[in-house]
Amino acid sequence: MVPGLFDSIAGAVKGLFGNDGISGLIDNVTTTKEEKLELQAKLAGIQNTFETRLQELVLEREKLRVQENEAYLKDMADARNREIQIATSDKAPLINKIIQPILALLLLGSCFTMWYTILFKDIPHEKEMLVAGIVGSLTTIAMGVVSYYFGSSSGSKTKSDQFDKLMNKS
Repeated sequence: MVPGLFDSIAGAVKGLFGNDGISGLIDNVTTTKEEKLELQAKLAGIQNTFETRLQELVLEREKLRVQENEAYLKDMADARNREIQIATSDKAPLINKIIQPILALLLLGSCFTMWYTILFKDIPHEKEMLVAGIVGSLTTIAMGVVSYYFGSSSGSKTKSDQFDKLMNKS
């Protein structure tokens, strides 16, 4: 259950129906004890239905997160398989075999250069935000590069096995 959700709803109901909330409203519209009990039972049923539906939605959200993670891991594995196929192909030109590692090295080099700049050089005040944005972006990209080549995703063992096979073929 979402903490505070019912408190928020109760506050909204209180604002709509006065300080006594729904109980006060029930007291105002009912004349007999039986009517009051009947309305309270209906209210309890509505609350149970709401809580059940809320739990169903939470489960659905979790299922979608799992599917999203599975799709991401499959995409990562497909990219690694593509790279291995290009690296082992006799028909692939040399540029296709080396472009991805060169780009990765350039990105990592740029990231380290910017880190050095921000740590050891004086940056004009008017450019601090720009440099911070660039460093943040490069750091994020560098994390992706490192994760791709050295990450410990669930496909990492498969990647390692494939690279071992590739190295043993040479």
